[in-house]
Amino acid sequence: MSNKNENKKELAFLLYMQGVTIAEIMERCDIGSNRTVNDWIKKGDWKEKRAAKTITRTELVNMTLKIIYDTLKISSAEDFPADKLSKLGAFIEKLDKQESPIIIMDVFMGFGKFLHNKSQTDKEVDLDFLKKLNKYQDLYITDKLNG
Repeated sequence: MSNKNENKKELAFLLYMQGVTIAEIMERCDIGSNRTVNDWIKKGDWKEKRAAKTITRTELVNMTLKIIYDTLKISSAEDFPADKLSKLGAFIEKLDKQESPIIIMDVFMGFGKFLHNKSQTDKEVDLDFLKKLNKYQDLYITDKLNG
């Protein structure tokens, strides 16, 4: 892939991660076919990465706890869903113990904010540095998703 196309792909990825539509990505990156963008999304696991970036571990735990609460609230003693509740509890425990892409993305996002603030006063934290860091964080997340 040429350097120009690689730059388009990188910009498209950043826009996609921000929730920009494929049509707008095509327009802003001067890409003639939505097939190109869709191929990048599929081959690069962009959907999974965006989901990992946008859903925090805390949100997942809170959603799961709400499901448990709602289940307990509407269940009678006769139809108590012990198996379902056990699985949901195990899911929460797994989130707490596992090195998941969601936790990793939480850390990367926090670190990114830290570096953005540092870039105001530290000339070593420049665009090239941030691009390289982003590249390797992306490779790491992809490895974990395919794990």
